[in-house]
Amino acid sequence: MGELSNTVFSHAEEFVQQVPLLVTSSHATINRPAITLTFAQSLDGKISLPGQQLLLSGAESMAMTHRLRSMHDGILVGIDTVICDDPQLCVRHVPASELTSVAHPQPIVLDSQLRIPLTARLLVGPQTNSRLKMPFIVTGPDHDPARRAQLEQMGARVVVVACDAGRLCLDAVVRELRQLGIMRLMVEGGARVIQAFLESQIVDLLIITIAPVLVGSSGVAAALSPLSAPIVPQLYEQFGRDVVMAATIQHNVG
Repeated sequence: MGELSNTVFSHAEEFVQQVPLLVTSSHATINRPAITLTFAQSLDGKISLPGQQLLLSGAESMAMTHRLRSMHDGILVGIDTVICDDPQLCVRHVPASELTSVAHPQPIVLDSQLRIPLTARLLVGPQTNSRLKMPFIVTGPDHDPARRAQLEQMGARVVVVACDAGRLCLDAVVRELRQLGIMRLMVEGGARVIQAFLESQIVDLLIITIAPVLVGSSGVAAALSPLSAPIVPQLYEQFGRDVVMAATIQHNVG
């Protein structure tokens, strides 16, 4: 991605300032953070290809996403995203004047079996850049103690929560994150994490970037099953070739 203009950065800032839940009082409670679910999808509702990284966001909408990251205390992904994309989960696409002062969110990985590679950039990056944070790795009770010891020796924090049918209990996850000081949580994926949060009725804000791309039937869908609760759009904005929607989910209706 080439160097972005100040106009692009200003547009990103203006957009997030128009989203009420990002600039008004926090929806965090004593039991969980305020939660923003965000992802990029194609016109046909796909977010990736099986086992492959798929870059959908253009430069302009990517700048918006990184501005969003700077407004959250933590950023959460699933282990499949870490293995497939090897993300950094930091704030990079902001004006050069902010790069040395911007607050990076706390990376958080849902990893019930501690499969995170020891070479993952989330683990290696903070060793060479002191401004980056070692990840919180949320796992289940049946993890490998030796693997946990390796990760903790590298500096990661392993957080153990209950599982249900082999899946981490989201209520327990967000409760632990709130106790660890995460007041605003940004959830970025992948597909199973997106679906779990959509079904959980704990998402306060939904921000979806829609790219003018058709991936086809081989793509991985953003939503794996229908959502019964209505989605209520709050704002639409065009960023370059992409359209971004900010919305709330109207839980417990009807």
